[in-house]
Amino acid sequence: HWKKSDIKAQKNGPHRSIYWVKKNNKKLNTGKAGAEGNKNSKWVSSSRYIGDWRENTKEGFGIQIYKNKDKYEGLWANNKRHGQGTYWRNEGGKLKREYTGDWFEDRKHGRGTFFYKNGDRYDGFWVNGKPQGEGRIIYENQDIYEGQWHEGKKSGYGVLVKKNGDHFEGHWVNDKKEGQGSYLYGESKLFVGEWVDDNPKCGIYTEVEDKDAPPRPDKPHFMDDYFMPPLPGIKLENPTEILERAMNKTKKDRARYRAQYIPLDEMFTPQELEDLQHTFDSVAQGESEVNMLSLKTLFSEMGIFPADEVLNDLLKSLGKEVDDDEISFELYARSVALLLEENNMDDNSDANPGEENDSPLKSAHESDINMGDYPQE
Repeated sequence: HWKKSDIKAQKNGPHRSIYWVKKNNKKLNTGKAGAEGNKNSKWVSSSRYIGDWRENTKEGFGIQIYKNKDKYEGLWANNKRHGQGTYWRNEGGKLKREYTGDWFEDRKHGRGTFFYKNGDRYDGFWVNGKPQGEGRIIYENQDIYEGQWHEGKKSGYGVLVKKNGDHFEGHWVNDKKEGQGSYLYGESKLFVGEWVDDNPKCGIYTEVEDKDAPPRPDKPHFMDDYFMPPLPGIKLENPTEILERAMNKTKKDRARYRAQYIPLDEMFTPQELEDLQHTFDSVAQGESEVNMLSLKTLFSEMGIFPADEVLNDLLKSLGKEVDDDEISFELYARSVALLLEENNMDDNSDANPGEENDSPLKSAHESDINMGDYPQE
């Protein structure tokens, strides 16, 4: 039997070609000779590999032709695409490049470029097969986004430049504008403020003068000036305070949504994440998760003492299942961010100007949580 013979064969070093075959269950009427075309052949070619082997596994450089005629050309380790390599997809008998870059155990991982079927192109970092970290995508319509990605979606700080001249710079969550951002409409109008679910919520909208724009044509000679009678001036009382309140309300209303989806490295500094991980590990004792009692212990060490009802409601808003008693590090860190953010907003709304905030929550975490604000210098 061929399988027994294959087991006995020792594949090591470079080989010209290894073929995998399957039973010919369909009659081919091409009349051509060979395994792929002879209608009387019992076997047909399924896939093939040309390259290096080590102890019967693909190891080193090799070319794999798949059953669907897709092709991979690059490095292998332990029978998996691993290292630098290029994957080509078969479209109507023609090979088109789909991805070129780093691989890790058969997944795109590291730096690489992906060519989408619709004409979009992504160039940047990947984690477990999805864009994550810094990356740029050039859309088929010539719009360009450059900035942060998380699990395949625009999340974090990024800049979108559209073909029509529009320009957005600010924060994103789940592929949508969320948090503080500025949008320049063409070259004449500018909005700066809070964004919610891809739409401007509250902020300042201004006209922008273009000094390089050609002067406007004079009005026709037959149009006389119209003299408006004097009208009383109308002004908004305390406009800065009203805008600040509106923006704080928006942040408060969206705090739980943002805390659930904003990447952790956008909300915390590397040192803060390291401190949180150290504290979590000291309680987890080698486990990847802790229970609710241990979570309360973690909070108490930070000077945070939420009531059970408040804590359960907070964890539920962050995606925790009701019957699940296991808390991961990510859920713990997000709950810390949300508790601190909500406490800071409550303090800002309650405290009088000029008074110092001596809340135990604030003192437990001196720096502000970045929940959609511009990166701090």
